[in-house]
Amino acid sequence: MQISREAEGLRFLGECAPEIGFTPRDILCSTCGRRIDPNIDSQDISLVCLGCGFRKAFWAEADMQVFLAENWNRLRQVCSHPSVTLHHQPKA
Repeated sequence: MQISREAEGLRFLGECAPEIGFTPRDILCSTCGRRIDPNIDSQDISLVCLGCGFRKAFWAEADMQVFLAENWNRLRQVCSHPSVTLHHQPKA
């Protein structure tokens, strides 16, 4: 089952399966839906949407990595929540 979480203009997408647990998939722009990629340059450390120009800037690469890890962890917690397993349809 696909699950998502919105945070600060970004949509984190992942898969939640009883067999393998949580798997992170993509980060999309909440505004236009395009994939977001990290931009790591000595002058610009950010998550940038090439579609609409949305930008989430960070002071350091470590700050960006912490932001990403925290949001993936929150999505992982949703995957392990009992309500997710209660609504899963077993394979026939």
